[in-house]
Amino acid sequence: MGCFASVSALGATLTLAAAGDGHVTIGTDAPFPPYMIVDENGGLTGFEQQLMAEICSREHLACDWRRVAFEELIPGVMDGRFDVVLGGMAITPERRALVDFTIPYQQTDDTEWFVGPPGAPAPDSAHIAVQSGTLHEAWLRDEGLDYRAYTTEDQTLRAVEGGAADLAFGPFEIRPDLAPRFAAGGLDLLYEVQIGDEGTAMAVCKGNDDLLARLNGAIRAMQADGTIATLESRWF
Repeated sequence: MGCFASVSALGATLTLAAAGDGHVTIGTDAPFPPYMIVDENGGLTGFEQQLMAEICSREHLACDWRRVAFEELIPGVMDGRFDVVLGGMAITPERRALVDFTIPYQQTDDTEWFVGPPGAPAPDSAHIAVQSGTLHEAWLRDEGLDYRAYTTEDQTLRAVEGGAADLAFGPFEIRPDLAPRFAAGGLDLLYEVQIGDEGTAMAVCKGNDDLLARLNGAIRAMQADGTIATLESRWF
C-alpha cells in the first residue's frame, strides 16, 4: 500500500513513505477497552481490532499490528512507521490538519469526566493528570489548567491514586472495566465537561488516497450490512 506525501505541520515539512502494495502496518494503543483489549495470551481483540480485521479480510490486505503509546500514533502515521492508526481516536480539527481520517464509524457522547477522590478540588483549582496526546490533554491546554501528561492511562490513574494529582481527566464514562479500580481506590466521577468531536475514526497520512478510499469503502459496506452494528452490540 503505497503512501508518499509531503505535508507541512507545525512549521516542518515531512516526507512520508509506507509499506508495499497489499501490506498495511497498523498502529494502536492497547489496552483501551472496549476498543482495544489485550487477551490472556498477549494478543489483541476488541471492537476496533475486530473491525480492522474484517476490513483487512474484505480488502485482501496483509495487516501487521504494532502497539505504541497513544501519543505516538499520529506522529507515527505522519513519519511512515504506520499506514493506519486507530485506538478510540476522535476526529478533531487539530488532528485533521496533520492526517486524513476515514469516515467515522462511531459517534460518542461529548461528556467527559474528571475522576478523583470525594472532596477533590474543582478542575480550575486542581492539579490534573491526563494521558498525553489525547483530546483531553488538548482541552486542558486550551483552557490553561494545571496538568501533567502521562504516557499511559495506567500512569494517569496512578498519579491520582498515589496523591501526585488531584484529578484524572479522560474518557472514563465509557469504561466499565475501570469500575473495580475506581472502587478500590476510592475514586468517583466528579466533574463533567462537554468536548465536541466529529466521531471515532482511523487516520492515514495525508495523500494516501488509495488506502483511504479502500478503508472508507469497507466501512460504508459494513455500516450498510450491519457488521458495525453487530460489533458495537458485542463490545459496548
